[in-house]
Amino acid sequence: MGGGVGLSMHAAFRVATESTVFAMPETKIGFFPDVGATFFLPRLDGQTGVYLGLTGRLLKGRDLLYAGIATHYVPTERLPLLEQRLQGVGTSDYEIVNAAIEEFVAQPEDAPIEYSLAGVRECIDRCFQFSTMEEIVEALRAEAKSAVSEHAHWAQETLATLEQLSPSSLKLTLDQLRRGQQRRIQGAFELELRLAERRLGSHDMHEGIEALLVRKSNDPKWDPPSLDQVDAVRLNDYYFNIPTNYTPWFVDPSANFDEYPHKFGLPTERDVRALVTGANPQAGDFGMSAAGVLQFFDRECASKIGVHQKVAWILARKTRALPDSDVLQW
Repeated sequence: MGGGVGLSMHAAFRVATESTVFAMPETKIGFFPDVGATFFLPRLDGQTGVYLGLTGRLLKGRDLLYAGIATHYVPTERLPLLEQRLQGVGTSDYEIVNAAIEEFVAQPEDAPIEYSLAGVRECIDRCFQFSTMEEIVEALRAEAKSAVSEHAHWAQETLATLEQLSPSSLKLTLDQLRRGQQRRIQGAFELELRLAERRLGSHDMHEGIEALLVRKSNDPKWDPPSLDQVDAVRLNDYYFNIPTNYTPWFVDPSANFDEYPHKFGLPTERDVRALVTGANPQAGDFGMSAAGVLQFFDRECASKIGVHQKVAWILARKTRALPDSDVLQW
C-alpha cells in the first residue's frame, strides 16, 4: 500500500498471494498517488488505474494478477519452496527466473475469471473516462439513478467514497494521471517530485494526516470543501506551470522507457486489441478467431496460468464475430 507499492510495482516480477492487499489511498490524506503511480496507473487496462488512484480502492489476492499489478499468483504455503527454488536457480536470466516462479503458481479452476472488478469494468471505463472530476461525478450519478443499470449500487458506493476525499487532491490526481499516460518513466518521477514539493505545504495534506493518524477521527475538514469550489485553472498553474526549486534527476537513457521493458504478467487489453486489429505483426497464421487469439497468447506466454481466463474475458467484452464468420472485430 502507498510507498510499499513503489518498492514492488517497478520490479520485473511481482508475486501476489491470497493475503496480498494493494491500494493507493493517498487522496484520503490530501496527497496524490506517488512512488511512480504517475507511470504505472495510467497503463493498467482501461480506466482501472484512474479508478484505483482516485478512490483508493483495495484489491486483494488474485485481483492483482488480473489487474496487471502482479505478474504471478502463488499461495502462501508455497512461498518457502519458491524461495528455495529461486536460491538454486544460479542465474539472473529473467526467462529462467520466470519459469521457476511459474512452477509454483496456483492453477485456476476451469471457470470464469476470478476478478472482483470483472462485473464493473465496463462501468469503470464508462464513468472514469473523462478529463474533469465534475464529469466523472456526473457520470456516476447518472449510473446511480439509472433504473436499468445493474451497477447502481456500485456507483452509489463510489460516489460516497469520493465525497469523503480531498476535492483538491482528486482534481490534482486526475490531471496527474492523464499527463502520466504520455510521460516516460523519468518524466513521471520528475512530475511527482514537482507535485510533492507543492503539496507538502498544503492545508489538505496536513489536515488529512492529522484527522487519520493524530486525531484518529477520520473527519478531515478539507479546504476547499467541495469540487465546485476548487479553482481548476489556479490549481493547474500552481502545480504544473509555475517554476519550482527542485533539480531534476537523470537516469541512464536506456532505463528511461515508455513501457516497462519486461512483460511477465498476463496479457493486457492493449495486447489483445493489437492482435485482433492486426496491429501486432507477430500474429502469423493464428487467424483472428477467438480460438486463434487464445492459441497465440498461450504460445507467447508459454502457457502461463491465467492467460486463458483473462484473454477469454477480454474477448467476450471487447469483440464480436463478424456475420457468418468466426473472425473477430474489436
